[in-house]
Amino acid sequence: MEETAQLRAQTILYKNDLQSVKKSVESISNALRVSVQNNGTVKKAEISFGDASPTPLMSEEYIKELNDEFKDNLNITYKFFGFNSGTSKGQNILFKECRSPYLMIYNPDVVVSPTYFLEMMKPYEDKTENVGMTEARQIPIEHPKQYDTKTGEVLWGAMACVIIPSEIYKELGGLDEENFFMYCDDVDFSWRLRLNGKKVLYRPNAVAFHGHRLSFNGAISHTEAELYYSAESSLMMAYKWSNNAWLNRLIGICSTGTPYQKKALEYFMDRKKNGTLPKQLDKNHNIACFVNGNYSKNRYDV
Repeated sequence: MEETAQLRAQTILYKNDLQSVKKSVESISNALRVSVQNNGTVKKAEISFGDASPTPLMSEEYIKELNDEFKDNLNITYKFFGFNSGTSKGQNILFKECRSPYLMIYNPDVVVSPTYFLEMMKPYEDKTENVGMTEARQIPIEHPKQYDTKTGEVLWGAMACVIIPSEIYKELGGLDEENFFMYCDDVDFSWRLRLNGKKVLYRPNAVAFHGHRLSFNGAISHTEAELYYSAESSLMMAYKWSNNAWLNRLIGICSTGTPYQKKALEYFMDRKKNGTLPKQLDKNHNIACFVNGNYSKNRYDV
């Protein structure tokens, strides 16, 4: 691209369907056109794919085809890792090449609405707001966490689709890849943002379609990896954010729980024994929130 990109969009691939990935790219390109038409902050962007799959999903020819098709407002790059990086490490690897002032982290199958960039970037126009991250509203299954309907402030942002000033991501050292392979890396990052005086804002008018696998009874289906890493991350969150009461309860649950929970507890106890658990934060409990197994109060709770 001739012009410098105002935003770098990063996503981690793992055995994804390339048709869904391309639909996502198309939606980002379309949202950029709408941003240009309305004199928005973001007019050019780069998309960086990090591939953690066992074998490469994209060829050089495929990347060239994408760049030729979306050359008006996008530059697309691809890096095959050669190992399963997880989300945190993968995002940090890609960020090393970021030269754009804003960073978009998203799931590769997310389809953003035409006004996505206009809505997500509005809070950054007011430099006094001290915003550290904006989060899109996911459909058709919207996250139920509570947020301030006047200011948009929320305790944490789901990184299925967020925008962060690159300098802030760098200042915080990125995602905590040492302790969160996948799951809760976004909660931990959000809480570290707030610990450093930054705001996380939910943007309900910035809509992003994020499909989920549903079971026969309508519940979200989870893979074996998701079941294991969600248990592991729960233990790490309770320890790192100094909630000993919740940690002890989780230890009890995992000790008699599913094979995934027992394996996660074994991993946690090994790290405790070896002295490799993370430094504990927020010991006065000013930032972290643990409510009924969630990391914020749900707005539909009575």
